[in-house]
Amino acid sequence: MGIILAMNKPLEALLSRLSYGSRESLGIDKGTNGFVETLARGYEKARNAIEYRADNLVRRAAIERILKRTFVLSRDPKFLSENLLKELKWAKYLSIEETKRAQDANLEEVLSEYTSFLSGTVPQEWVVKIASAHIDELIDLNTDYKEFTLFAFQVLKQKIKLNDENLDLLIYFAVDKIYSGSDDEKIAYHLLKLAGKSVTPEIFAEAWKLFNLAKNHKGLSRITKFVRRQMPPLVLFRDIYFYDPESFKESLVDEEVFMSKAKEVLEVQLHQTSDKIKTAGSRSVLYVFLTKMILAFGLEVPFELLVFKDLRVLSLVINLVFPPLFMWIMVSQMRLPGKREEEALVERTWYILKNFDDLENEEDVLVEESEEKNLGFLYWVFSTLYIVFFVGVFAAIFFVLGKIGYTLFSKLIFIFFLTIIAFFAYRVSQISKLYSWKGVSRERTSSISVLALPILTIGSYLSMGLAKLNFLAFVFDFLLEAPFKLILGFVDDWVKFIAVKKESQVID
Repeated sequence: MGIILAMNKPLEALLSRLSYGSRESLGIDKGTNGFVETLARGYEKARNAIEYRADNLVRRAAIERILKRTFVLSRDPKFLSENLLKELKWAKYLSIEETKRAQDANLEEVLSEYTSFLSGTVPQEWVVKIASAHIDELIDLNTDYKEFTLFAFQVLKQKIKLNDENLDLLIYFAVDKIYSGSDDEKIAYHLLKLAGKSVTPEIFAEAWKLFNLAKNHKGLSRITKFVRRQMPPLVLFRDIYFYDPESFKESLVDEEVFMSKAKEVLEVQLHQTSDKIKTAGSRSVLYVFLTKMILAFGLEVPFELLVFKDLRVLSLVINLVFPPLFMWIMVSQMRLPGKREEEALVERTWYILKNFDDLENEEDVLVEESEEKNLGFLYWVFSTLYIVFFVGVFAAIFFVLGKIGYTLFSKLIFIFFLTIIAFFAYRVSQISKLYSWKGVSRERTSSISVLALPILTIGSYLSMGLAKLNFLAFVFDFLLEAPFKLILGFVDDWVKFIAVKKESQVID
């Protein structure tokens, strides 16, 4: 039987763009660990522990931090590029191969382009953020990963039938965020990249407007939810490629060969996913614990003593112990797909490749919410009932806490961490659902998810605000990092000086 690529053009185009392992070396050598490198890497691990960030976004965030700090000292592209490369190598964010790639890419020229955008309409902070995304991808050896994003976009475009002039933009935004795991900074850069290689200040500003248009669009959340539900087969398809790029085409020869390879890859990925859940859970527990300890001893205890002249020990102990314990319980309850779901996922992945043109005719295609429009007066009745339910959930929690002996302030602290933890747990749970395929039937809402919705909603808003007001991140970035990196620079120069002196004074 012939290779399946002849069956649809998007897949054929994808296969023509892939390198099959010839362009990148993923078994990269990070080099040796010297004294400076050990200190820098230790600092980065501590810094990354205080933020909830996916592994594929850590280096981009580090580049952004370095550029922000260095911009205060100078905006000379040569100085910026040399310092950036030095600090990335210190912290072991670059392998030997990636260092060579960065040098060949001429970071000075790239940074020169972005510094020219600082006087435009795009906020300076976002110029730095987009520059960090550009540089991160410029030095990334894995050039094949983003090739799958376009294919996923073409698959989802078949299944989303909404009347919106910006539909393609919204679908691309959602696919890039969910499928590729991009953060806002990377998405903004990818939208800019769609404009081509030559970017003028006007094009840069226009790409920025498109990013904000998509991010703030009222229909994005619905599209994102739909995209998330459709992702597992596309994720498995991408995993099959990276499991063994050289034999990827051979795995598409016929159904039996593909099924065998897909099951093999899925077993490996589920094992790795289990480890990712544990890691993400541990980071979340640590983050919640550190934040709670600072808030408890910095605000809660002084407030109780100052206002009530007494320390409510029970509420304080519960507020200290509950957040990390609840987070740990939530993570420990997460389960990976069973055998039946695994079989369904493998079959679905093959179906997408074989029946690409029939996807638009499936029953779960996303269309306009005609039911909502036809409800008329009932829609406003249901909206009012939902508001009452929303308020009622938190009123019930306040009532129970009051019976235990909580003050108003300690109640607010409890609610704050309950909503934050619920949202963190939800984000970690998305990792466990990465390979969970429920079929094309309409998703049903459980009673538990209905009860959790108000808590998750508040948690999502609070987490966004908390990320901006993260006290620990402020301490690291503005009070510790600048002097620490200056000391590292001095130590690095000293080590080099000693090495030179040693070479010149060795007696034969």
